[in-house]
Amino acid sequence: MRRFKIKTGYLKKLIYPISSILYVCLFFSSVFAKPLNGLSLYGPEYLKYKKGQPYEYSNPKAPKGGHLVLADFGAFTKLNPSSLKGVPAPSIANLIFQTPMDSSADDFEPFSQYGSLVEKVDLADDRMSMVYHINKHAKFSDGHPVTVDDFIFSFNLLKDPEYHPISKQYFKDIKSVTKINTHKVKYTFSIYNQELPLITGQMTIFPKHIYGVNNKSFGSDFDEIAVGSGPYKIKSFEFGKHITFEKNKKWWAKNLGINKGRYNFDEITWKIYMDPVAMREGFKGGDFDAHMVNSSRDWALDFKGDFVKKKYYIRGTFPHTRVAGMQGFAMNQRNGIFLSRKVRAAVSMVFDFQWSNKNLFYGQYTRNECYFDNNPEMKAKGIPNDKVRSILEKLREKYGSSFVPKTTLTKPVGTPGQGQSLDNNIKIANALLDSAGWQMGVDGIRSKNGKQMIIKLILSSPLFQRIVEPYKNNLKKIGVELDIKVVQIAKYEEILRNFNFDMIVANYPQSRSPGNEQRSMWSSEAESTPGSRNYMGIKNPAIDELINIIVEAKSRKELINSIQAMDRILTHQFYIVPNWYIPYDRIVYWNKFSRPKINPSQSIIINNIVEWWWFDESKATALKKARASGSPLQ
Repeated sequence: MRRFKIKTGYLKKLIYPISSILYVCLFFSSVFAKPLNGLSLYGPEYLKYKKGQPYEYSNPKAPKGGHLVLADFGAFTKLNPSSLKGVPAPSIANLIFQTPMDSSADDFEPFSQYGSLVEKVDLADDRMSMVYHINKHAKFSDGHPVTVDDFIFSFNLLKDPEYHPISKQYFKDIKSVTKINTHKVKYTFSIYNQELPLITGQMTIFPKHIYGVNNKSFGSDFDEIAVGSGPYKIKSFEFGKHITFEKNKKWWAKNLGINKGRYNFDEITWKIYMDPVAMREGFKGGDFDAHMVNSSRDWALDFKGDFVKKKYYIRGTFPHTRVAGMQGFAMNQRNGIFLSRKVRAAVSMVFDFQWSNKNLFYGQYTRNECYFDNNPEMKAKGIPNDKVRSILEKLREKYGSSFVPKTTLTKPVGTPGQGQSLDNNIKIANALLDSAGWQMGVDGIRSKNGKQMIIKLILSSPLFQRIVEPYKNNLKKIGVELDIKVVQIAKYEEILRNFNFDMIVANYPQSRSPGNEQRSMWSSEAESTPGSRNYMGIKNPAIDELINIIVEAKSRKELINSIQAMDRILTHQFYIVPNWYIPYDRIVYWNKFSRPKINPSQSIIINNIVEWWWFDESKATALKKARASGSPLQ
């Protein structure tokens, strides 16, 4: 930085210029590159789209209009997408609110963002600070302009005790947010994290003049109000029954390149069902337009009648390359039963996936083997390579075998008992429980120190009961009693928030760019944070250290090696009974819509319908005539 020498005689004349220079030095002490219309994890050369350019997976000429009706299972209890308690309304975070940047769902962009509320961004060369240039045309739905004060207010909301802890964890490494002028704001980061500038772009921006009113509680006073800068406004709602969004005809961002061909429906309604059978039959009766099928039984046996043959509604499969993540029966170590790795292995071994896939799932699924499945770059294969092995060995030496099991070095990822017969796995599981000190009782239930081995599994949907019953029978053969309880969504969310369960069905989706979100899933800090996603109660210093390495990784190679090391520890600690995944989305929809040629598979298909599909007047007319006459569609 250039130095200035000041002579006494000129002091008064130079007071204002010096103040200006100091101001500039204060906020721009870092070296910034040329302002960009977006950010990529691996540098600006990896940005695919220029300013004003629509996404390839859009149809900029898509017609506007129509009413999309969808369905969701389980009641919503609030309109606030970021408060701790309650269940938010479906789609509210994306339809009512906006974030500074818009994340690309392009299959060829691992992690890229383009300006949404932000027109352009200055990122320091050291990635330790960033300046947003807020779009001067941005307005909230009530006409109030979006300014730097709303950005700072939204950041400060993270300190509110009623703000959801997952978001607190996610944005924790943002050190400060400082006003430069009305439409320019500087973010300073506390650590180096390659993806932190992009993480910042995912923060929901709330209007300060609404949510910052004095003597109002963020956690309770905004359950029935939602004002944002997004493409829709709320037309009507009734908790537990329905919500309808109507297009904001004066939406400020409708002509941005990223929004061309997007949000094409005039209205979007979500109907709420409390019974999955009623929901399924509701679709067949035409009560709503599209239904994402998550049941292998329904996909195999249902939605195959006369209406499908006549093409009144379509059965669609949409392949995806998303990281499968992990789904499974998560064992809560806060319950002392699951503190033993031997116990966790035994409980996991007797889940017979091969039988379930053949007899219950109609052969549609693949077994989860690890926490980053279905991605050839990220999935750990075979015995660890030299670099991953070195990481594991150092962690094992530092923290001990109880945190980094020997099998992380000697065996591939997979499930306990994989490839063995159920009878053999039951025999081994019984031996493991014996060696762990759990003695078989006369009633067939094991006990230790006066405590019986009774596990309460909490479900949010009765659909899982038919899947769990065979597993329950297998657990009986090793002296474990499984008590299954189905509760409604609102109650289920409360149970999860307070970790008040022994076992649940947990789903841990992953992206191609893992980072801060890993803290909420596996860190020791999250173990004691209500509302976090560390459902298994993991407190493992080796995993904590790996999360920090992942967050601060300076290269893709370092990231992948660290991810694979962490995956091997998670897998070989048997924290979860792995379930299954499917590499495509299954959906049925009435034949009155059209869609772009490209489906962005990094986003689930139901979201793509909301954002990118459109109502096709000619198809709707043809469908109506065909149904009236009973004739098939061509």
